[in-house]
Order: sequence, then C-alpha cells, then structure tokens
Amino acid sequence: MGSAHTAIRPASVLVACLAACLAAAPAACAGGPAAARGTSSSAATGAPARSPATSDVAAPPARSDDAAAPKEGAVERPNELLTIPEARRYMLALINRDRRAHGLAPVELDEGPATIAGQRHAEDMVRLGYLGHWGSDGSVPEQRYTEAGGTHMVLENALCFTDEAKRSVDPNPLIDPKQIERAESLFYDEVPPNDGHRRNILKPSHTKVGIGIAQSKETATELPVPCFTQEFVDEYGTYAPLPRKAKVGATVHVEATLAANVRPTGVGVARLPLPKPLSPSELNKRRTYPVPKPYQMYWGPGFVTPIVVNISGQKLSVDVPLSDRGQPGLYEISVWGKIGSSNENSMLSLRTILVE
Repeated sequence: MGSAHTAIRPASVLVACLAACLAAAPAACAGGPAAARGTSSSAATGAPARSPATSDVAAPPARSDDAAAPKEGAVERPNELLTIPEARRYMLALINRDRRAHGLAPVELDEGPATIAGQRHAEDMVRLGYLGHWGSDGSVPEQRYTEAGGTHMVLENALCFTDEAKRSVDPNPLIDPKQIERAESLFYDEVPPNDGHRRNILKPSHTKVGIGIAQSKETATELPVPCFTQEFVDEYGTYAPLPRKAKVGATVHVEATLAANVRPTGVGVARLPLPKPLSPSELNKRRTYPVPKPYQMYWGPGFVTPIVVNISGQKLSVDVPLSDRGQPGLYEISVWGKIGSSNENSMLSLRTILVE
C-alpha cells in the first residue's frame, strides 16, 4: 500500500436478507417472512493498510425473550485470520452454538451442492455490490442449488453490502473471525416480527448447511469486507434425477425414497418466470424471496387430486405435466411429507427445471 491516500474505508454497508418459506403447509408458501435489515456501518478513517475492515455494526435492539441472555456454549474465537475453509468451519460452530442453545440438533457442513451454490452467490454479490436472493443472471436459491447437483430442500440467508460498486473477488482471502461473528449475530439477534434469518437458523428440520464466503480485494482506498450466505438443507430422502431442461407440456417422472421417520404425502409443481439478467439496482430492490407456492399439488390415495401419487411405505412416485396454462418458465418440483409425529406437510425437496 502506498502513502498517497489519507483514509481507508470498509467496502460498504452490510445488510442482511432472507429467502425462506418457514411455514409447513403448501398454502402458506405464497409469501415469505419479512427480511430484517442489518444496521449500517461507518467508514473507518486512518486505518492501518493491511488491517481487515474495522467498521462497527450497531447492536441490534434488545430482545424481550431468552435470546437477550448471554449465549451458552461459547465458541472460542480463533486468534488469527482464517482461510475460506477455516472460516466456514468457524461459522458452522457459531450456527450450532445458537441451535444448541434452543435444544436443537447440530447441522453438518454440506461442502457439496449447498456450499457450491452459496459460494457462487456470495461471489456474485461481492462483484456487483448488491444484496438479495436473485443472482445477476436471474437465478434463485433453489435453482443455484439444483444446478450445483442438490436434490433436497434449501433455504438461504445472505449478507452483503449494497453500494452497487464493481469489485474484484479475492481468490485467496483471509477472513477476520470478528466479521464471521458479526454476520451470525446480525442473523441470530433479530427481533420479531423481522426475524426471518433467526427462524431459519433455528428451524428444527434442518440437517446440513452450505456456507458461501467471498471477499473483495483490498485497494488503495478500501479495506476488504466479506459477504456471506448460509444455505440450510433439509435432507430426508433420495430422489430420482429430473431433467435440467424440458419443453412446455412435457411429462416428468418424480420418484423419491424418504427417510424412515418421514411419511410421503405428495408432489407439487410451481412456476417462476424464465430467469433474465438483473442489474445491481434491481437486485437491491428485491429484499425477500418467498418460496413459490405450487400452482398444482398431487396427493396420495384418498385425496381429491388430478393425478394420484403412488405411495408404498417410504417410496413415492408420480408422472406430472409441466404446463402452467401453457407458459414457459422455471418450473419447480417439490416433494412433500410429514416428519416424525407431525401432522403438517413439509416441503422436503425442491428442484428446478428450465421449461421453454
């Protein structure tokens, strides 16, 4: 770093954003919980050239419930900057600390499709300076997860800056552990009713999480700040492959074998408009992303349904048409079931097919 500049500022304001349909019933998925925004950070002046970003995020409002108490099972902070794999493991430890405080089972790190999809999105947000759940190519979380090879249900938390400035992604960044703690706190310390990220972290059905972490390159006038995604996965079965692309009106075979503690119930089909590139300014306007409501549900024997789903023990199968009034789009195939003793239908798998 040279001496020509007199001040170094962190990249920008960090804002949090959520994509999740946390209700279990199919009819509830028409809308998602409100996203909660992180508070803004101020520019640092006269900061050391090689220090990580030093902007402070204001503490969230005090909670009236048990989350206001000190967090149990404190995780020891690393005493050095972290590589991306190390940073993911530290964020995983913080997530499981927060879940453990509520008596929830830990989630495992999904280093496959969930992390691949999350990393793709984190890098896209850093490059273009936006925050949201749509990507600059028009993609949505379950689409990116499907394209990375995922077959289960995924719900995304995201955190980044929103100044719409183009940046280069550091291919070998070192992440300040304090930035990871700040990100998890912005998610977890939310106050109802704007606590969608917190509820996503604390959703009992989650079994795994993918973690995307990207950081801009340091410049003569700007310190690097990381952006984060958390891709929570519900893994409750195995699923026969679906085509990546199809024609309007085509029929696809949906087949699943669900876990022993899950009762198969149905299959849903939803549709979004065909993806198209989006500008950073448009992306920054899209704060929440509700998981699309199926336009058609197919149920097992005994229900009024246009096509009866074959259900035998833990197995489910059905052939369904891809035609929402003959329109092209990003079609989404969901598999539904009841977990454990619950009588609520839960979406267990959500995959996308590009239909033209």
